[in-house]
Amino acid sequence: MGLLYYISYLAMLAAFAFVTLSLASGLLYVSEMIEEHSRLAKVIGQRSIYVIMILHGVFYFTDSLPLLQTLFSLTCHVVYLQNFSTTWPLISLTSLTFLASCALVVADHFLWFFYFARLTNDARMRTYRGVYSEALSFTEIASFFGICVWFTPLFLFLSLSANDNALPMTAGEVLSRMRQTCQYLHYPSHLQLSQIHLL
Repeated sequence: MGLLYYISYLAMLAAFAFVTLSLASGLLYVSEMIEEHSRLAKVIGQRSIYVIMILHGVFYFTDSLPLLQTLFSLTCHVVYLQNFSTTWPLISLTSLTFLASCALVVADHFLWFFYFARLTNDARMRTYRGVYSEALSFTEIASFFGICVWFTPLFLFLSLSANDNALPMTAGEVLSRMRQTCQYLHYPSHLQLSQIHLL
C-alpha cells in the first residue's frame, strides 16, 4: 500500500463533505423560496400531495403494492394536507395535525421499509433455491421513498422556517382573521362559531 491508498480515503472524505454541503445549501435555498413565496409554496405543496395520492393509486394497480400500506400512506397524506390551513405558513408545533404528521411520517417510513425489505429478501431466497425472481432495484425503491414517502414531510419541514419572519399576532387578530376567512368562504354562522371555538 502506497501513499495513493491513503490519499484515496482523503479524496472520498472531501467528496462526502462537498456533497453534504451542496445538499445543505440546496435545502437552504428551497427553504428561502418557500419563505419568500409562501402563497405559491402553499399551492405547490397542496397540489403535490394530490399528485402523490394519485401516484399511490396508480402504483397499487400497476406495481401490485399492498392495499393496507397504500391506504395508510393515503391517510398520512390527508393528515399532511391539514397542515396547509388558512394560517399557513404559520404552523403551530403543538397542534394536533403537526404532531400527528410527525408520528405518521415515521410510521409510514417503517411500514414501507419493512415491506420492501421483505420483498427483496423473498426474491433473494427464491434465487438461492434456483427459481429466478426479479426484485425491485435500489433506484426503484429509493424513487418511491423519495417521492411518495419523504417529499411532503420534507416540504413541510422546510416551510417551518417561514414562521421565523412572521409577525406575532394576538388572539383577537387571529379571531378576526378567521372571521374574515369564514365570510370570504360564505360559511354559515354556526360553522363560524364552531371554528372560532376550536382555537
